[in-house]
Amino acid sequence: MICAGIRTSDDVVFLADSVFSEETINKYHLFFIYDVKEYLNTLEKIAQMKAELFIPSHCEATKNMTNLVQENQRKVKEVAEVIYHFCEKEVTFEEVLKYIFDHYSLTMNANQYVLIGSTIRSYLSYLADENKITYEFKENKMIWRQV
Repeated sequence: MICAGIRTSDDVVFLADSVFSEETINKYHLFFIYDVKEYLNTLEKIAQMKAELFIPSHCEATKNMTNLVQENQRKVKEVAEVIYHFCEKEVTFEEVLKYIFDHYSLTMNANQYVLIGSTIRSYLSYLADENKITYEFKENKMIWRQV
């Protein structure tokens, strides 16, 4: 996820969808991420930023982004670890998606299936790029497993 932020002349930074509130993280656990590695890079860049005031779109304005960035990073890494450990055995994307929804006590609907499904695919790609999991095709199904 690469987000555009805007810095005004009075040193206010509008962060758009770059970070999520602790309430959102604790309630939903997952949020739409297109590219997990780039999202983590974006969070790292935000952590290094200095500004008079930060305005995230999903929480209160703040002068210090450290705690919020760390909470977002922690949750992304937690979800990646949950998926990684579930791939201890051979699993399909559908099994991973169901496991994540069950693990976090979420309820599936069509919108969640599409949005969170896309995010889970991003996590699987990220873990594969990090050489933690791999995939193969068996009986016309894509099977994921730890390396």
